[in-house]
Amino acid sequence: IHMVLARIDGARFFDPGCMQQEWQHSWTKTWQIVCRVAEFETAGSFVVHELGKESILFVRGEDGEVRGFYNVCQHRGNRLCVAEQGELTHFTCPFHGWQWHTDGSLKKVADPQFFRQFAGGVPADELALPRVRVEQWGGWLWFTMNDEAVDLRDYLGELGRHLETYEFGKFSLVDYQTFEWNGNWKHAVDAFNESYHFAELHPDMIEFGEGHDIPIEIEGIHSRMLNFNSTVREIVPDRATMTPLRASIMLAGNELPGYDGPAKDVHLALMRARRAKEGSTHLPYHRMNDEQLVHQYHYTFFPNTTFTQSAGAAFVFRYRPHATDPNRCYYDFFILANLPAGTPKRRVEHKVHPHTELHDYAAAFEGTFHPVFANVLAQDGSNMETMQAGVKSDSFKGMLLSEQELRLRHFHQVIDAFIAGTVHANRTSGS
Repeated sequence: IHMVLARIDGARFFDPGCMQQEWQHSWTKTWQIVCRVAEFETAGSFVVHELGKESILFVRGEDGEVRGFYNVCQHRGNRLCVAEQGELTHFTCPFHGWQWHTDGSLKKVADPQFFRQFAGGVPADELALPRVRVEQWGGWLWFTMNDEAVDLRDYLGELGRHLETYEFGKFSLVDYQTFEWNGNWKHAVDAFNESYHFAELHPDMIEFGEGHDIPIEIEGIHSRMLNFNSTVREIVPDRATMTPLRASIMLAGNELPGYDGPAKDVHLALMRARRAKEGSTHLPYHRMNDEQLVHQYHYTFFPNTTFTQSAGAAFVFRYRPHATDPNRCYYDFFILANLPAGTPKRRVEHKVHPHTELHDYAAAFEGTFHPVFANVLAQDGSNMETMQAGVKSDSFKGMLLSEQELRLRHFHQVIDAFIAGTVHANRTSGS
C-alpha cells in the first residue's frame, strides 16, 4: 500500500455496489472484535453480535470453551436467539421449537416423524449450527467468518504486540454505548483516524493536548498515531496558565498535588511521578516507555476496531455497517479501566441510541466520561449526516488529503486492495 496524491472518490460512501464489494471481500474475510471474554461467566452465557446482514451467536459451552455460530435456525431460517445477552442451557427456535446445545450440536427436532427426509434418521451433523472462528486476545473475544484467515495474533501483527504491554486482560468494562449515525461507516473511521480537525472542530482539546503534526505509523493493513496529553497545543497564545478546564483534565487524578508549573509541562511532571510509582502500583508502568505513561496511543485494526489507549484506561471504538443502507452505520463505544484488585464489578447496561433521535452524549455517558469528551463525540457525530450528503454532490471531486490524514488514505487503499484481491488475510499470505 503506497501513499499517492489521487483523490478518494465519494461514491464509496453511498453506492450499494461498493457496500456489497466491501461485504464480500473485506467484512467476511477479516477479524473483528465482539465483547469482553468476562461476559461469558458461566456455561450457557451467550452474547449476540450483529454485523451487517449477519447475526452471530457466541456462547460458553459446558466444557468452558466459547464458540461462535451463525444465529440462524436450520429449519426455516428464523433468527434462533433474539436476546442480546443472557444465559441458557440450550437454544430453542421460537417458531417450531427446534433446539440446539450450547456446543452447536442439534438437540431436538420437533416431531421428526413429519419429515420423510428423516426416515433413515435425523442428520444431526448436517443440521448443526454453522460455526465461525473465534479467538481471544487482550481479554476480548474476536471472530472471523473466514476459515482461511491467519490466526488472530498474526493478524494484529506488530501493533497488536505493542498493545500487549497494557495488559488488557486485567481491564474491566465500565461503559458500552452504541450510536446509530446517518452516515456511512467509513466516515466514522475517518473521523477518528486523524487529529488535523482538532483546532477547528474540538477547540477544547487543544487546551489540554497536542494533536497537530503528530507521529503517524502504518504497519501492514493497520495504523496508529500518538496524541499528546496533559500539554497545551503550540498555537494557543497562553500555554502556561492552569485554567479550570485544563485543571479538570490534567490534574483530575490528584497525582500532582500542589503542582505550580506551566500547564504545557504537566505531562513531564506526570511522567516523573508515574515512573516513580513503578513497582508499587497495579498498573504495568514497568512495561511502558515514558510516552505510554501519559500520552494516548491510537491504534486502528482493519477494518473496524480502534484502541485509543492510556496506561489506566481504554476507549475502544467499533464501527459497523448497516445491514442494507450505506447511508447509516453503528458506532460502538466501550470504556474500560485497569482497576485495583478488589474493586467491585460495575454492572454495565448496553444502550443503543437510534438514528431517529438527537443523541445526548453527556447523558449517555453520565458518570463514566468527562463532559468535555462527551462533547467531543457530539462534535464528531454532528458531521456524519452532512458528510454523507456532501459526498453525493456532483460537484464533489473526491477527498483531497493532507499528510496528517495519511491514515485515511491508507485505510481506503486497504479496502480497495481487499476488493482487488491484491491483499488478503488468508494463511497463505499473512496480513
